Amino acid sequence: MSEKQTRKTRLYDRSQVISLINDENPRRAGSNRYLIFEAIRDGMTVDEFLAEVSEFNGGTKDLQLLEESGHVAVSISEQAAAVAPDPVGFSQMNT
Repeated sequence: MSEKQTRKTRLYDRSQVISLINDENPRRAGSNRYLIFEAIRDGMTVDEFLAEVSEFNGGTKDLQLLEESGHVAVSISEQAAAVAPDPVGFSQMNT
């Protein structure tokens, strides 16, 4: 595979949860980005977000830009945290 053909790693795990920090839409009314922001609901997963914004050509980059601008926060879900494997040796470091 050439350098251009290598796949970029995913920005977010699809089970991560989106939290609205600032619900004031920062985008120009009527634009696709405006509609993408309007589709976000507090507590929705990244997977739900991607399904909602696909019709507006939205994706994880839109989510990343909103997170960097302080309008949303993306965190790991409690369910995913409960089943996440313990990193090798991490639990032994605290003893």
